[in-house]
This record gives sequence, C-alpha cells and structure tokens, in this order.
Amino acid sequence: MSEAVSTALFTGLVPLNALKSDSQATLAKKASVVELPAGELLFRVGESASNALYVLAGEVQLEDAAGKPLARVRAGTPDAAHRLAHQSPRKVAARVLEPSRILAVDASLLDVMLTWDQTGKFEVEELGSEDSDDGDWMTRLLQMPTFQSVPPANLQAMFLRMQPISVEAGQVVLKQGEPGDYFYVITEGRCMVTREAPNQKPVRLAELEAGSCFGEEALISESPRNATITMLTRGKLTRLSKSDFRSLLNEPLARKLKFAEAQKMVSAGQAQWLDVRMPTEVQAAPVPGALNIPLFMLRMKLALLDHGKCYVACCDSGRRASVAAFVLTQKGYQAYTLDGGLPPRAD
Repeated sequence: MSEAVSTALFTGLVPLNALKSDSQATLAKKASVVELPAGELLFRVGESASNALYVLAGEVQLEDAAGKPLARVRAGTPDAAHRLAHQSPRKVAARVLEPSRILAVDASLLDVMLTWDQTGKFEVEELGSEDSDDGDWMTRLLQMPTFQSVPPANLQAMFLRMQPISVEAGQVVLKQGEPGDYFYVITEGRCMVTREAPNQKPVRLAELEAGSCFGEEALISESPRNATITMLTRGKLTRLSKSDFRSLLNEPLARKLKFAEAQKMVSAGQAQWLDVRMPTEVQAAPVPGALNIPLFMLRMKLALLDHGKCYVACCDSGRRASVAAFVLTQKGYQAYTLDGGLPPRAD
C-alpha cells in the first residue's frame, strides 16, 4: 500500500531538508510512502540502491548476508533522519521488525537535484509552460542514466539553449534519409517512429511520449536520418542544435577505449564485445566471442542484454559504435565505444 508524498515529510530528513522548495516538489512527485508488515525484507546485500529509504514509523533491522543483526533504526531517532544504508550496491540487508512506514525517494534524481542546487540550478518553471505538467517531461529526462552522467553545467546550458516548437497531429518532424540537424525532446504529446524499405510499406517501430528524446543517431554518426518521426497528436517539442548537442551532450558522455585496452577488459571477463555491424560484415571479419546485434536492431533487442555487464560497442569506423554506446547508456547499461573502429584483419 502506498500514499501520495507531501514535501512536509522531508522536514528533518537529511539531505532532503537541504533542497530548495522546487527541487523538493520535483522529488515528491517521484517518491512514495509504503506501509510494510513485520518480517518484510526491504533490500538484500548486493542490490542496487535505486531508492533512498527513510523510516517514518516503526523499526528496521540491518543485517549481513547471513542474516546476522548489525543495527536497528527506529523512527524518530537521529539515525532515522538519514538514508538507510544508501551505498550502492547495498553492503547490508534490511528487514522490517514491526509494521512500518517507509519513504522511498528516487536516489538518482535526488543526486541530480543536490548537485544542481549547489551549482546554481535554474528554475524548472522557466522551461515548462502552464499546460506542460509543470515540467514533468524534464524530470523524466533527468531520470535517464544518460543525462545523470552529464555535468550539471552542461545540462543547464542544454535546457537554456533548447528551442520550443509546437507541432500538429500528422506532422512529420523527421524524414528518413534527410540529414540530421537537431536533437529533440517531447514535452507534450505522442509521436510514431517508422522505417521504410524499398518497395515495402513503412514499418511501425515504436511510439514515444512526453519525456522521450529522438534524433541523436544521425548527429552522432554524421549519417542521414534512419527513421521517420510523425506526430500522433498535437504537441510540443524542444530541440537542440547539432553543434550544441555534440558539445554539451555527446562529447561529455563519450567513453572510448583503444583496442588493446578493450581486449584486456574482455579477456579479464570485465566486458563483452557488442558488434553492431551487419551479419554479412561480421561473417567476413568476425570478432571472437562478440555478441552481434546490428545497430538498427539494437533498440528492439535490448532485452537480450544484461544490465550487470559492461559492453564495448564496435564496428569498422567507430561511428555506429558511438551511436550504440549512447543508446545503451540512455537505457541504463554500462557501455564504451571502441575508439577508431576495429583494427584491420591480419590475413
């Protein structure tokens, strides 16, 4: 059972009580309060600390992996003013000892808000409009791993340089085959992604809603648009120019490895090759042990990947691999790009 969260709950909770009021309001939208029975396991050793947890009522016991009690946290005590074992991955487990109320706050969003508040964050309302759900699209964007990895100053500059545009139902925003010029974020409405093939009807690939972004692939790879984006409803978009996208987003996010370094990580079991070339290319020059998912299939095949693994995306030049690494990072995967592409075969 969960209930709506009021920012009044943040009073006395560290570091929630140090945030500005607008940041607290943003966090409250993505937080929840749950009532749990005695004996319930809050989290286990080794789990990701995706939520910052606080004991509002009741008592929780911290345990080691074998279930040995280490400490207790009772609501109303000084310890309860702080997050429960917030290190990620969790170093201990937590079990509810009596019926309790637990506040759960998105840990990544909390970290972003703390950083922004301490580096001169702009007001969310400057970017939202009266009918754009109070900038909720921006909150969704900030929760994506991609944007949490971008320096706060770059994010601030990105939002301030974005240009808002209004679009109508049926309007084509991007056309397959055209050069890339902007990176887009949907602030209101829904759109459809389609891809065309010679002598075939367009294939519907996906629907995107507020908070989703598109258009980055052509900007990263310097290639034509590989899909068409059509509005399904009337809506609003914000767009970032190609030059601003590359300097503010792509360059700070680019994590590149030289072949020798990447091969060393793969050999040590620290990473997995992800070959994003076409199967015919792979057949002619395979990368031993690599998982082959062509770039155009990557978004549809993400379920095949393991969030617990690190991937090194590779192709002949590095262009397609750069796009793949950006997509994977956006979806929460740890990914690198093989710098400069695969080395030539030694025939």
